[in-house]
Amino acid sequence: MCSIKNNKRISKLLKSTCAQCGSCCTDPIIEVTHHDLRRLVDHLKIPADTLIKLYRVSDFNEVDENDLIELSYGKRKIALRKNQDGTCIFLTKNKTCSAYKARPLSCRTFPIDVLLDEDNDIIDLELSDVIRDKFIRCKRHQGKGASFKDFITLSHKTRDETASYWRKVKRWNRKTERGGKSDFLNFLKLTYRG
Repeated sequence: MCSIKNNKRISKLLKSTCAQCGSCCTDPIIEVTHHDLRRLVDHLKIPADTLIKLYRVSDFNEVDENDLIELSYGKRKIALRKNQDGTCIFLTKNKTCSAYKARPLSCRTFPIDVLLDEDNDIIDLELSDVIRDKFIRCKRHQGKGASFKDFITLSHKTRDETASYWRKVKRWNRKTERGGKSDFLNFLKLTYRG
């Protein structure tokens, strides 16, 4: 369901176009779902465990305790691995994404945050807080951008895949015996068989 209508503010926001500065691929930790990982594994033909890292709570500025994976060695969040310089493993030297066709949905909707109500309905779109709060220096510019209809369709897909992922995490967290990274990936059925 979508409770918002297109207006001048949203239309202008949707015209944000990537300037390929690489800022959004450097500083933030890009959390992923099992759906994102499946697309990446299928596209790149490499194992999920080489694509991700299970980050500690201390790696984030703010963490909702309900959004953590309980593993045998502590609570974690799953996100894309980074290079030693802090850049995403998919960021190329010319500031493009080497996994663009299979990039996570959060990368596809960036620099826009989708706001949901308690019923999971889309109620608003706004500029990402990492840009508003100047956490990253995004050099985006106004261009053609996405259509309202296409962006709302993508937002619904993101919402549904994220909800599906958190249902799986909750099932995992209810298990009496927890394992580590490989056990969690097996639970998500993300073992690559080349």
